[in-house]
This record gives sequence, C-alpha cells and structure tokens, in this order.
Amino acid sequence: MPSPISFLRAFSRFTTPIIAFGAGVVLFPAEWRKSRWEPRKLTHFNEEALEKILKLDLFKQLESNPSYKMYYSSESFPRQHHSNYVSRGMLFGPDLFEVDPVVFLNESEGELTAFYHLGKDLVSGDGMLHNGITATILDEGLCACGFSLLPSKRGVTANLTIDFKNQAQPQSTVVLRAKVAEAKGRKVVIDGTLLTFPTHLGEKPMEIASAKCVLVEPKWFKYFRWLQI
Repeated sequence: MPSPISFLRAFSRFTTPIIAFGAGVVLFPAEWRKSRWEPRKLTHFNEEALEKILKLDLFKQLESNPSYKMYYSSESFPRQHHSNYVSRGMLFGPDLFEVDPVVFLNESEGELTAFYHLGKDLVSGDGMLHNGITATILDEGLCACGFSLLPSKRGVTANLTIDFKNQAQPQSTVVLRAKVAEAKGRKVVIDGTLLTFPTHLGEKPMEIASAKCVLVEPKWFKYFRWLQI
C-alpha cells in the first residue's frame, strides 16, 4: 500500500497542471478575450501614397477580381496584437511604414499581393532600405499567404530563406507577390518576391528580394481553437 507522502506526490503531479491551465484560462486578460472579434484598422500616415496605390492598374485588376479578398493588414488580427507586429506596431508611423499595407488574398489558390509604402527612416547606414525591413515584409507576408491552408489557420515560420537582390530607395512603394508552392497537412511552403513599383512612365520594377518560407503548425496549436485567440 502506498504511503500518504507517495499518494500526495502522485496527486500533486496529476492535479497541478490541470489547476495551472484552468487558472490561465480564467485569468486570461479580458481585453484580449473581448477584442477577439474587434479588428481595428490603423490610421494611414501618408494619404497621398495610399491614393497612388489605389489608382494603380494592378490594384484595380485585383479589386475587380472576385477570387481575391481585399483587406488592410491590421484588420487581419485583433487590435491587442498590433504592438507585437513590426510593420503595424513599433515601426508604423510617419517616415516609417506610412500606410497600413493593402492586401489581396486568394485563399483557394494560395496567392497574395500586398502593397506597402516605406518612409525615409527605414534605411540602413547607406541610406537605402534596410534589409531587416525587407526580411520583415517577406516573413509576415508569406506567412499571411499560407495561414489559410493550415488546419487551424495558424502557424509559425520554421524556415525563411531570402535572396537579397537590390536595395530600394526610401519613400518607395513596393509590392509583394506570394504564392503557395506546397501545402500538405501541417506544413505549407510559400514562394515570394518583393518588387519596387514604378512611379515614372517607362520605369521598370526592380526586384528587391525573393524568398521561400516554410510555415508549420505545431501539433499543440489545435488546443487553442476553442480559446479563439
């Protein structure tokens, strides 16, 4: 017959995780729970740049295509998460990410096109667009392209390979084109290219970088579906 101490140890090992999980659910910040269904679009800091994007032929083509859903990037996740995103949080503002990225997503085909306007302060020491900004756009954008093909619609970047080609000028409007190359179970592979958008007649787009993202859904993500976070 087990001793009282052994019984208590076994009981503690069994009940402690359950109690901790229950407490975590109960004490989960109310602001996070309530705002799950309250997306909030950010205010644009450069209306002129936004107007130019809205007048682009590519924008109009995508807007008229019923296969694509158009949204502003900040509308795709609850407002309490905005501060955790680089392009919609700490680096969103005057002379930084000046426009809430405009996104067109075809979920069934796994295709995404997104427009960004990059301010004069998103540069490295040589005065050109910082490679870290390029990497951030590619990471966030390629993930957004692949999320819908995961079982829980959520995932994490397992690997991101970037081939940097050129550096863009500050105050550039850039476009991200992404497409799912492979989708199988809890793994999605997405290819993407970031280009400058021509602002003058006869000017050709310049490829800034291309990338391949491996997006995976950890097994335990399925337990978060009922929490709606």
